[in-house]
Amino acid sequence: MIDFTCVGKNEAGILLFERNPGGAPINVASQLVNLGGSAGVICTVGKDEHGEYLRDLVRDMGIDITNLRFSDTMGTRCLFVYFKDGNDRYFTDYKSPRSDLEIYTGDLDINQIKNSKVFLYTSLSTIKDKPIYESTKFLLEAAKSNGVKIAYDPNFRFPYKNPEQKQMVISAIRGAHILKLTIEELDYFLGTADIFRATEELLAGNAEIIAVTMGKNGCFLRNKNAFVYQPAYDVEVLDTTGAGDSFMGALIYKLTRGNLCVSELGESALNHTAEFCNACASVSTTRRGSLLVMPTYEQALLAMKKTAKLDIKKPSWIIPGMRSN
Repeated sequence: MIDFTCVGKNEAGILLFERNPGGAPINVASQLVNLGGSAGVICTVGKDEHGEYLRDLVRDMGIDITNLRFSDTMGTRCLFVYFKDGNDRYFTDYKSPRSDLEIYTGDLDINQIKNSKVFLYTSLSTIKDKPIYESTKFLLEAAKSNGVKIAYDPNFRFPYKNPEQKQMVISAIRGAHILKLTIEELDYFLGTADIFRATEELLAGNAEIIAVTMGKNGCFLRNKNAFVYQPAYDVEVLDTTGAGDSFMGALIYKLTRGNLCVSELGESALNHTAEFCNACASVSTTRRGSLLVMPTYEQALLAMKKTAKLDIKKPSWIIPGMRSN
């Protein structure tokens, strides 16, 4: 999709917008390839200038576009991005015809899934009257039957007016092996802000590792063997669009190096992973945009080495033996 990012006003007071490529799954793919991994995308874009630009861009980045399709009837999805204080972004709820929902089962090359280690999908799959719904069900079955790990990030922005859709997101959360949730999503979907209680419940099910991100307050990472907390890095934030996608891309990258048993990673490995994911996400916020701002492996390591962490009091529930109330 295209983010039209508000960059101020001209001399006449008219708003100016910058065309930035984005979309959560492709942002994750961008972070993966920038770190030296491999990734592909399953998507539909409009047969228009924006769609052709996106195809050429991600192909030239080295992202597999085997399952990228063009729509003759729907335009490329566009979203308008604005900024609050502290340069935290927000979006208008712009409802244009959406090519990104027009993913048809019959068009899919299933070999892309069979050859993958991780399948990450989107909450847009809860829209039952769109082709993406049945296609996602088909892809999930293909992933499961081929031993592919399921990753999920709700990317929650707006309250669900449809209770069935909210329940489908909750089911997706409970069905994933690799999870990334914000502290707000934890509360909204699982009914508790108690990180220990919620992650214990998820780890008793399908989850093998869970990241809970808290913006400038850092992140919590837990598997069945250990848990860690890491504060965020102190950077000058320009744009937070895609920071969560950067974190998720870095997490998937770290978990797919070699033959790691994700559930058995110890505290030291989890600490390094949390620091690395925080570094990637922090660096991504220092430039405007999302898909094109994902850091390289070297840039992430440099941030870990030279950038101070935010001086935030360690939450009491992170101290061993303590829990949140």
